[in-house]
Amino acid sequence: MALSAKSVHSSNPENTQLQPHNKIDIHGVLRSSCSNCTECPQFVSIPGHVLCAYCGCPPARHGKADPGGVKGEGSSEGVPPLVPADRKRGRDRDMSADSVGRVGRVLTDSEWDSEQDSEGGSDSEETSSGVSSFASNRGARRQRRRWRPSWQVTAPPPRVSRLLEVEPVGREVQLEHSWNELDTSPNIYVKPEDPLTFHRNPVYQTSDAIRGKCGSEGDGYSCGLHVWAVHWPSASRGTHPVVGVATRDCHLTEPGYKRLVGSTGTSWGWCLKTMKVYHDSRKFRHGVPYPRDIDEKLKVPDTFYMILDMDRGTLAFQANNDFLGVAFSGLRGEELFPIVSAVWGHCEVSLTYVGCHQFERERSLA
Repeated sequence: MALSAKSVHSSNPENTQLQPHNKIDIHGVLRSSCSNCTECPQFVSIPGHVLCAYCGCPPARHGKADPGGVKGEGSSEGVPPLVPADRKRGRDRDMSADSVGRVGRVLTDSEWDSEQDSEGGSDSEETSSGVSSFASNRGARRQRRRWRPSWQVTAPPPRVSRLLEVEPVGREVQLEHSWNELDTSPNIYVKPEDPLTFHRNPVYQTSDAIRGKCGSEGDGYSCGLHVWAVHWPSASRGTHPVVGVATRDCHLTEPGYKRLVGSTGTSWGWCLKTMKVYHDSRKFRHGVPYPRDIDEKLKVPDTFYMILDMDRGTLAFQANNDFLGVAFSGLRGEELFPIVSAVWGHCEVSLTYVGCHQFERERSLA
């Protein structure tokens, strides 16, 4: 099944996943990354278009993954499968049950190991940009791998732990603290059937972002501890997947592929690809590694927590039970909103509000 307008509005993740025949140009040649723009990790073809749907460059600018081609001369049949039919590449994912924010609890260590095994861990053929690699160790035995060794896992602060242990907020409250369909790039829309999830249309050479809501008031978060569960499948992150917070002045769309969140002084973002945090790229162009003690081979899981503590002015992240530490500080006095910027076409990101905690003493003085 090729990428089409039907797949844009589909809620089935199998419809929006890049298929093997979507990597083949009109001449039947299997293409790979682009050598012209150097930002495109994989040639993407859609019916009726010759140029790459990701970067807009011609197929000849993309390297050949299979110099001999994968389609026979004059063949009227469809593209033969690149993987034998009897080989099953993992089980189908249930998107509704994959988000810890939706199920309302934290996975145990044993459940987390099982989930990582089913996904193939970092030994899977899927890279962080969702591009299949023809690795030489395809037939190698997959090893059981956790997010990182248990001795590196850091317990979250007590205030965060108590918030994650209580019952999650109701659906109505979650909608008040999720994506804002009126505060988004023209290339992004909030899915009508799932208002906690946005979908980015496949528009090449643009970077797009969307801000979240701040309850019924909408003035931005300026106090309290707030936690969200962010679900962003690694197969649809692309080259510049950034999640963080921003003021209302942060731009929501710009030409070219860039880390939109964190590029100015009005936004603070964590890039899931480079594993670095960014803020005001004019001063800090190369970013700062985050977390500092992580193995470069490990990838951020599909679902993780974003923790905004405006009482202390900090932004942090947590993967399962592992608190990754403070990514940004000095945020007190700002009015911030959750934000995500993306460049990958058809990517979908869910933002589920877990809950908040307010200090009673400060609330009484307000």
